[in-house]
Amino acid sequence: MDERHYLVGTAGHVDHGKTELIRALSGIETDRLKEEKQRGISIELGFAHMLLPSGRQVGMIDVPGHERFVRQMLSGASGMDIVLLVIAADEGVMPQTQEHLDILTLLGIPRGIIVLNKVDLVDEDWLELMEEEVREKLKDTVFSDARICRVSAVTGEGIDILRRTIDDLLSHVESKKSTGPVRMPIDRVFSIQGFGTVVTGTLHSGTIELGQELAIEPSHLIAKVRSLQVYNTKVNIAGAGQRVAVNLAGIEVAEVERGSVLVTPNMFKVGKVLDLKVTNLPSAEKPLIQRQRVRFHLGTTEILGRIHLLDHQELIPGQEGFAQILLEDSVLAAPGDRFVLRFYSPTFTIAGGKVLSVAEFKAKRFKQSVLDQMIVKDQGDPLDLLEREMDEPRTSLDLKTRLHINSVELEEFIKTLKESNRLEIWIEDDVSLYWGKDAAELWRQKLITVVKSHEEEYPLRGGISREELKTRLGITWTHHRWQTILEQGCSRKYYRISGSKVQTNEGVQLPPVIARRLNALRTFWQNVKLMPPDLATVSEACEIPKTEIQEYAGHLCELGEWISVNGLFYRTSDIQQAKITLLEALRLKGEIGVAEARELWETSRKYAVPLLEFFDQQKITQRKGDKRVLHSSIN
Repeated sequence: MDERHYLVGTAGHVDHGKTELIRALSGIETDRLKEEKQRGISIELGFAHMLLPSGRQVGMIDVPGHERFVRQMLSGASGMDIVLLVIAADEGVMPQTQEHLDILTLLGIPRGIIVLNKVDLVDEDWLELMEEEVREKLKDTVFSDARICRVSAVTGEGIDILRRTIDDLLSHVESKKSTGPVRMPIDRVFSIQGFGTVVTGTLHSGTIELGQELAIEPSHLIAKVRSLQVYNTKVNIAGAGQRVAVNLAGIEVAEVERGSVLVTPNMFKVGKVLDLKVTNLPSAEKPLIQRQRVRFHLGTTEILGRIHLLDHQELIPGQEGFAQILLEDSVLAAPGDRFVLRFYSPTFTIAGGKVLSVAEFKAKRFKQSVLDQMIVKDQGDPLDLLEREMDEPRTSLDLKTRLHINSVELEEFIKTLKESNRLEIWIEDDVSLYWGKDAAELWRQKLITVVKSHEEEYPLRGGISREELKTRLGITWTHHRWQTILEQGCSRKYYRISGSKVQTNEGVQLPPVIARRLNALRTFWQNVKLMPPDLATVSEACEIPKTEIQEYAGHLCELGEWISVNGLFYRTSDIQQAKITLLEALRLKGEIGVAEARELWETSRKYAVPLLEFFDQQKITQRKGDKRVLHSSIN
């Protein structure tokens, strides 16, 4: 038996026999509402399933044909693999048939079958004429080459042939991917006593299992799968292409809106601004104009928004272009999703197309760089799209999530990019990070420019601190990733790192005036020994502005020439000599007081006390009453 799963749907004018056709094919009544049975028309989506001659179990979806329920039709049509365009043989193509055709074209439904229903009501001559008329009216649509099946849902005539035709057509249809993240647009939400919240939909991708934790977007709600049903049968696992009922634990019915999507957490983007490629229908009576308020349909979602045209003043009927939709509420979307636009009022279909990406902000109109990006998103090959996602170091999981591709596809693309020298591989905790070569080189250039500029502006600081550099570069990575990349960049000799400072490979070139002042400061300190003056008192003698002398002292400390002790600055060599004499005295006497240290170092109490405290901190000495003895760690 074929393990792949498919969904077959209907479309067509009201009262052309869609519901009866599904009943004839499957034996299942899809009109479940009392009002539907009384009025004889479908109001909500109806679902059934049937077994085909090949053994395939396929889901079936019955969409409303009445113009008032096009929203429900759109919700059902988005998941169809093939569609049965039902046309009553006694009436032919009707107005609602045309709108359904427009919607199917905009949604890019791959294949279909024209079903001439109610053949029991007309004679053979009429049928021949009707087929010619249907072919003529559908010649410029996705059904131009579709097979025509003559049936009567009432008498059963032609139903077996239709089943075989569906079976044959499905053998040429690529099934939805059960690999990758879960994505299921929700078309029904209800509660069952003793079980709780149940959501249903067509699983577009991924696999749902018992106990799995899933998110409901765009509300960011997390729930756990308590139980699963496929075609009214309890299962432990459901795959892409199946109609699924999911019993969710930890969530209330009132929290789940129709139009939400059940997904693997953190795998899809949610936003209010989408980049689009839009086609205005040839049958549209008016152009699509800038800031026009429309109804945006994506999957089972309907949201109001305004069109923001990027490359046209207006889109005339039959024209396509790039645009954004500025939505009033957030929506979950992915590149390649098909959408439909309907007028706000009166509500009829006017346009549709393809989602290119979830955008972070509203783009400028008629800007070439923006349009170039749109072209890449629309026409770029998978390698271009993958490279564009590598604008910063990303793991394979990051990339699979952002592009919705499986591991095998990703490995092949990465291999190709690597062979063509378009990729850099970095490492974080033994995990590979993939970075587009152009993006990585641009980052390095920017980093080195910032570091060099900082060195020129503040030559005494010995480079720029890691955190300041991160801020200047606008880095939003985690702290761990930032430190990892920074350290590896140093290992690759792109720049140098000294402690907390990042430096250019060339290092700081001190201007002559600064070098002269530093030497003056060094010379002055040669004679101060262990009684250094306050910096402010020597600034004039060394020709250093008082506002800058602290930075000069800090620079000498970073070079290791000076040491700061309690706000005073000593030459490192003088501190080392003081340590030597202190150790000699302690080994000779066993202990030493402040007065003795003062005499030993030929200094005053003002300097002796902080120096002894400094040696305490260095674990050279330790205090014992008012004396110092050798630290216990020193033999």
